[in-house]
Amino acid sequence: MKGIPTILGKKWIQHGAFWVLSIYAIGSYFSIASLFKFIDFFYSLLFHVPLVFLVYVNLRVLIPRFLEREKYLLYFASIPLLLLASYGIHELTFEVLFPLMDSDYYMVSFTEWQILIFIFIIYLVLTTLIKLSKSWYKLQEVEKENLSLELNSLKTQINPHFLFNSLNSIYSQALGKSEQTAETVLELSNLLRYMLYEVSEEKVPLSKEVEMLENYIELQKLRLDDHSRVDFSVKGELASAKVAPLLFFPLVENAFKHGMKGETQAGFVQIELSVGAQIIFEVRNNLGTVDDMEKGRYGGIGLENVQRRLELIYPGTHELKVEKSAQEFFVKLILS
Repeated sequence: MKGIPTILGKKWIQHGAFWVLSIYAIGSYFSIASLFKFIDFFYSLLFHVPLVFLVYVNLRVLIPRFLEREKYLLYFASIPLLLLASYGIHELTFEVLFPLMDSDYYMVSFTEWQILIFIFIIYLVLTTLIKLSKSWYKLQEVEKENLSLELNSLKTQINPHFLFNSLNSIYSQALGKSEQTAETVLELSNLLRYMLYEVSEEKVPLSKEVEMLENYIELQKLRLDDHSRVDFSVKGELASAKVAPLLFFPLVENAFKHGMKGETQAGFVQIELSVGAQIIFEVRNNLGTVDDMEKGRYGGIGLENVQRRLELIYPGTHELKVEKSAQEFFVKLILS
């Protein structure tokens, strides 16, 4: 059964089925008797000579060269010429070519030219619509695939950035022979496990994201002094809420990266999550010392990443506010 869709997807099968049905339909339309006889089949075959010409000139020449390149004037200007050429082939087939055949049948075209042109137009419109619908479907599939690839790319941008910062913390602890080094490695292992294996879905339970953020905050606290202040509050019911994975993480990471500098004595990060009719996520942190690489690039990859993912996953249903003062940096994300 698996091979049937593959076979039906082949062009020659599709085209063959179309022409078989067409020959039967035209033959039945012009048939005098109630049953479809060989003479009807033969007449229908001859009738299809100009139809085949019309359809494939449209599919292979006019659509790709004019319509798909948005040269609409040239396309519609070519239609009367194609109809005229098809009509000429029809007359040539019945008045010149058929009499040259050694046949027991006497056959003429008894179709009025108005009806003939109308049939030509039907086939022209039908094949154009089929072609355009297939092109549109392929375009949608390509866009969907590109969107999936872009979202996966945005997720992978987070991992190296986060891993780089965390390894620096572990390196510092290892140099100081801290007893907390093993605990830090375990926290990092749990976070990486979540990032690698539990974020494949477009949306994940919000409770999972909160758990991941709590683990990350605990990991960051290990390298902070007693003067630093970190608060994370959650309001509302998380059970049924879902969110794009790792959407909040870059905002929190940036707060620690840019606010909690080693020499800062009054560093703070305040995080608030409110869940109700909307999901509201707020991050506020002090502005620590900004080095030359960070000047003019506060937020860096993380903030750009969040903005792009919001455009892709929450188009028209999100609001991202970013405020910066001399002492603080504030981000508020609202998901409707």
